[in-house]
Amino acid sequence: MPKKQNKKKSTRKHILVGTWVCADGFSSDVEYCISSKGDGFVVRAVDGQDGEEADVFETKWDGQTLTFAAHWNSTGRFARCRLWARSSDYVEFTYTYTDHELLHRKPTKQNA
Repeated sequence: MPKKQNKKKSTRKHILVGTWVCADGFSSDVEYCISSKGDGFVVRAVDGQDGEEADVFETKWDGQTLTFAAHWNSTGRFARCRLWARSSDYVEFTYTYTDHELLHRKPTKQNA
């Protein structure tokens, strides 16, 4: 007798599907556009100021949290992102990212 395959639930009408923007209007101009694809999601990250679109990859859905990575070619910034629904109109969005600084040698007493 063949095993019954558990079919994963479609995400077509999922609460995460839509375009998400920063709630305070000051922190970020990036829009995260989430669409459904089978039992997972597709994410687009677009800078609202200049229209640049990040390369988004490693998109994963565990049933509660959507995770993905984004790389912005213009700055080299790389971000790891986690997103989960709080209500029909709000999502929590946590991210960690790379940054860079220019450092200079601190003067010592000998060369001050």
